[in-house]
Amino acid sequence: MSKRLTKAQFQYIEDELRHYHETKNEMEQLRLNVITGSIYRETRDDNIGGGSAGGISNQAEERTLLLDMDQQINRMNKVVGAIEKTISNLNDEEKQLIHFRYWDRSKPTWQYIGHKLKMDESTARRKRVVIIKEIARRMGF
Repeated sequence: MSKRLTKAQFQYIEDELRHYHETKNEMEQLRLNVITGSIYRETRDDNIGGGSAGGISNQAEERTLLLDMDQQINRMNKVVGAIEKTISNLNDEEKQLIHFRYWDRSKPTWQYIGHKLKMDESTARRKRVVIIKEIARRMGF
């Protein structure tokens, strides 16, 4: 395992952090679909007047789809777990930094974030790097 994150890895983790809430909701929906046995997909009835129920009739195909959903759930669980564990260990100031940078819809600048948190802009950026590296470590990068 390399000690240094590549730019692409850093951006990937930032993107996962940015979409954390959506990923968590999607993971719960997929988990619910696997538990109830329903397949999450949009259906469109092109067979007007036909006799098919529209479900997957091939058991092997259904199992493959469920396995794929299970792999997605495992990946999402790993990402969400790493983010949650990291955030739970942050102090209030660092949690606010994450909120401002990744979850605030107004997309504030680093200068604004530094001002709100009563720190220099470069300090806020350094704290962000430390947090991203900790998430990366927990994800296995």
